[in-house]
Amino acid sequence: MGSPKFPKKKYETPFHPWKEDRIESERGLIKKYGLKNHKEVWKAKTYLGRYRHQARELLAKIGGKDPQVKKESEQLLLHLTRMSILPAGSSLDDVLALETESVLSRRLQTLVFLKGFSSTTTQSRQLINHGHVAIGERKVTIPSYMVSKDEENDIGYTGKSPLNELSHPARPKTDVYKTDVTTSKIEKTDEETVKPKKEEEPEPEVKKEKTEKKEEKITEPTKEQEEKTETKEEEKTKDKPEVKKETMEPAKKPEDATKEKPDEKKSPPDEKQAELKEENKETDEKKEGK
Repeated sequence: MGSPKFPKKKYETPFHPWKEDRIESERGLIKKYGLKNHKEVWKAKTYLGRYRHQARELLAKIGGKDPQVKKESEQLLLHLTRMSILPAGSSLDDVLALETESVLSRRLQTLVFLKGFSSTTTQSRQLINHGHVAIGERKVTIPSYMVSKDEENDIGYTGKSPLNELSHPARPKTDVYKTDVTTSKIEKTDEETVKPKKEEEPEPEVKKEKTEKKEEKITEPTKEQEEKTETKEEEKTKDKPEVKKETMEPAKKPEDATKEKPDEKKSPPDEKQAELKEENKETDEKKEGK
C-alpha cells in the first residue's frame, strides 16, 4: 500500500537533471506563467504526457474493428475540448502536437491574470493562496487548478474579499472582466487607446506657450543684468582714468628730466667757450697794445 505519510509522486522527473537547454526552457516558462519552481513544469508535462500516451495507443488500434477504440478516442477528445486545451473538431494527431504551454495556460493562476483580476501572474498566485479568488460561490486556493471551459466565466473575487471595492490599492489599475481575453487582445486595446491621443495632440501647443513664457522670463532678467553691467563698467571707466593720470604723470617726469639734462649739460660748455674766446681776445689785445 505504501506509507500515507510519504505519498507517491504525481509527476515524473527528467532523466538527466543537468541539461542546459531544458533548464533554460523551463526557466522561461517559470517567468512567463509565474510558477514557483521547476516542479510545476514537470507536473504539467506529466499531465500532458498521459493524454499523449493514450492517443498513441488509440492510433495504433484504429485499424482494427474494436468499437471500444472509437469510444475512448471520442471521450479523450471531448475531455480536452471541455478543458479548452483543444478546439472542437480536432483529431488524435492534434493531441500529439500539444505542448506544455497549452496546459499551463489553463491554470487558474494564468486565467486570473488574463481576466484582469491581478496586475501580474505573481500577484494572481498570491491572491489565490490568500483566498481572494473564487469560481462561482466556491473558494479555490490552488493556483494549479485546471479550469474548464464552463468554469472560466465564473472566476471572480470571493464575497468577503476586500478587493471587491474599486478603491482598494491591491486592485489592478485596469480591470478587464471579459471572457476569452488574451495577451494579444489586451495589446490591441492598448494600441487603440493610444492612437486617438496622438491624433488630437493638444499638448504641444500648451508646451509651446509654456516655453515662450519661460523664454520671456529668462530674457527680462538678462536685460536688467545688462544694465547693471553697463553701470558697473561706467563706474570702472570713471575711476580708471584718474588712476592712469596719476600713474602716468610721474612716469613722464623722469623722461622730461632726462631730456632736459643733456641741454643743461650742453649749455655750460658753450658759455665757457665764449668766455675763453673773450679772454683770448683780451689777451691778444693786451699783447698788441704792448
